[in-house]
Amino acid sequence: MSNVPTQPVNLQIRYEDMSAKYANQVLLNTTAEEIYLDFSPGIVADRGAGGAVLPIHTRIVMTPTGVLRLYQAIGQALQNYQIVQSAPAPAPQPPQPVVSITE
Repeated sequence: MSNVPTQPVNLQIRYEDMSAKYANQVLLNTTAEEIYLDFSPGIVADRGAGGAVLPIHTRIVMTPTGVLRLYQAIGQALQNYQIVQSAPAPAPQPPQPVVSITE
């Protein structure tokens, strides 16, 4: 890494071309330089062949360093989820009667 100070960058996130797909399963494959994550909604029966198929709808390719950052972010998100689930917010208080002041 360089010791040269970096300038702040004005970053905008665009979701225009995004589509969400639900995945119940992920296949993980690696090479010396990349990690492949293949996402699937799950096993589907193939009546024609009499077996089953695991359709892959999305492939994400990342560097090992990128996967490590993703792993850390997912770990933090799961810790936050567990904290919320184990200590749910207190139940709301019942409404209090309104006191009217009459003269």
